[in-house]
Amino acid sequence: MIKKRNSRTVLLAVLMLLSGAFLGFSVTDNSSAANSTVVGFVDSDSPSGVSVVIIDKADGQKHNTSTKEDGSFEFLDLDSGEYVVMYIKSGFLSVRDSWSIPADLPITDPVSMFAAPTGATTVTINVKDGDGEVVENASVYLMSSVTEDSWWDNVSVGYTVSQSTDDEGNASFESLTEDKYDVRVEADGYYTNLSSTNEPNITLTKHNNDNKQTIRVYDTAGNPLGGATVFMYDPQTSTWTDAEKVGYTYYLKPEGDVLVYAYHSASVYPAVRDLSVSGPASFNMYVGVNTASDDDVIYVPLAPSNGGQSVMPKIGDRIIKLNTNPTAAISITNGFTDVNGTPVVSADLDVNFSGSSSTSAVGLVSYEWDFTGMSSTNSAGEDVQEVGLEPVTGSYSSGLHTVTLTVTDAFGFENSNHIELLADGIEPNPSFNMTVKGGFADGEPYNGTNIDEDDSVVVFNASASIDNIAGVLVDGENISGIASYSWDFGDGSTDTGMVVNHKYDNPGTFDVVLNVTDLAGNSASNKTVISVNDVESPQTSFIWSYTNQTGGEVLGASIEDKPTHFDAGATFDNSNGLLIYFWDFGDGNTGAGKTVDHTFNESSVVDGFDVILEVTDPSGNKAQSSANVKVAAEDKPDLHVSELTFSNNNPSEGDTVEMNATLKLFGMNLTSPFMVTFYLDGCPCSSSGPNGTVIYSTEV
Repeated sequence: MIKKRNSRTVLLAVLMLLSGAFLGFSVTDNSSAANSTVVGFVDSDSPSGVSVVIIDKADGQKHNTSTKEDGSFEFLDLDSGEYVVMYIKSGFLSVRDSWSIPADLPITDPVSMFAAPTGATTVTINVKDGDGEVVENASVYLMSSVTEDSWWDNVSVGYTVSQSTDDEGNASFESLTEDKYDVRVEADGYYTNLSSTNEPNITLTKHNNDNKQTIRVYDTAGNPLGGATVFMYDPQTSTWTDAEKVGYTYYLKPEGDVLVYAYHSASVYPAVRDLSVSGPASFNMYVGVNTASDDDVIYVPLAPSNGGQSVMPKIGDRIIKLNTNPTAAISITNGFTDVNGTPVVSADLDVNFSGSSSTSAVGLVSYEWDFTGMSSTNSAGEDVQEVGLEPVTGSYSSGLHTVTLTVTDAFGFENSNHIELLADGIEPNPSFNMTVKGGFADGEPYNGTNIDEDDSVVVFNASASIDNIAGVLVDGENISGIASYSWDFGDGSTDTGMVVNHKYDNPGTFDVVLNVTDLAGNSASNKTVISVNDVESPQTSFIWSYTNQTGGEVLGASIEDKPTHFDAGATFDNSNGLLIYFWDFGDGNTGAGKTVDHTFNESSVVDGFDVILEVTDPSGNKAQSSANVKVAAEDKPDLHVSELTFSNNNPSEGDTVEMNATLKLFGMNLTSPFMVTFYLDGCPCSSSGPNGTVIYSTEV
């Protein structure tokens, strides 16, 4: 058991002495160092022997000194910070002060101390255990109705004197002003007893296993910790008790409702638990979880009372502080906050709410939400009212709504926070204009005909887009806006931004689509059809060939009296429209179409024929290409009868005549057989073909 107060014996006076001692102090600023030196003094007839104790509120660091014979005292090299100060002197009521170093320096107001009450009454308290055995060295506190300052902010407490029981279990108090006082008795291994001098015989109950609590402490990774510090605090009796440690297990034996604390040197975040004891139990505690806690501080829900209120506000190296209210914080993970601080979400779509950023020095145990008006309901069909730490998902109809979160910490302290939430269910209104820049410096508005391919730069400006937000205004302004602008130019190109530029590489008609999304996630689109002028001429090209006697194509060649094939398939125009092809073959003849055949009848033109192709696109843009086509003479065999004889040079009708012919071939090298046919009364070379009577045909 950790005692709450050092034993103090005083002579009590019947009357309050208002003459007192007046204390004041001055400050010497050491400009060469970051710390300060505080010099004080007591201005009275008996100024010495005043104990001055200061504690750093941040980490509990303690300093103390006492006044010298002339009443002076000093503290050297004090760190900057907040300090609680106590002036203590036997026979006087303690005085509390506070320093803010160096902001309060110098402090010149004196501090008054008043004498404690004394009288002639004697009270003896006898302490035994439940078996009637004497309890020796028990601490007995008598609490007077006269108040004095305590270590706690703005708290006055009953003046307390204490004694320890002797070998007969007695603690005697003399020079008291009256015979009735509140009594508090503490002893190691016993539960604290609260009584009064009306019952001077006190019975202490030994610690027992009726409510034994088995505790194990873990870090955030789930590892058990054997070197933790575990203790409990009983707010009803203001009693601190260390846990019994066995290996990795800690045991406490409380009565009623207590607070259990767990600290560990490896973690800066201790754990605390409010425990309502009704019998033996086991539970785990996890250090390092609550990042709002402080390893140097022990928080209690109320200032200690019942005789434990005047002790040094420290347990070991840790300062004891009164708990402060937790902080409830609401966050929306799929909404936004506008410039006025109003959260905006999309109406009728799921919204995620979280209270995970709420904080408490002793840990939060409950999160209570009020989502009145939310479309989502619980299993009972009612509006969602209470949930845990996990994010809450629901939706709202258009308009302003209030969301409230109330958090409760381990001590039962509460804090509420609410937000005015705007559910935006109205689609934005996308709008844009176009400025065409080309050969003119500042550009001009698009008029339906002034965008040229490859030349004009079109500026698309969507600044006229607005967001309609259910008609709700805050401070006279529409509180929502456009979050994003997305463009589709209709030619396979896209862009983002309120103002964008685009150049069209090809002519045609294009659907320009602007899609805007407001900050709540609502989207809408606007489409405009634009026309891009075709100012680029086609790229013309053609090839030619003829078919030889074996059926093969001879490219880049032409031969008389045989069709020459002209093909303009390589011609390209970016309009992808219908092209008109016109051919001038250079021999007075013309043709039309992407592919045409033409027969040249002359091969004697040495310079060949200049063939011209002219292509016209749908916009009237024209382009030409030409090539010189040389026509070769057809390679014909020189076949003739060099000698012809008959078996009968004067035949009569009905005679059979045998004819012998000798053929000669010049100018060709024939490697395959060919047919020779003899005609009677006809020329095989007429324009209409052979027209005589075949008298003989043979392969040679």
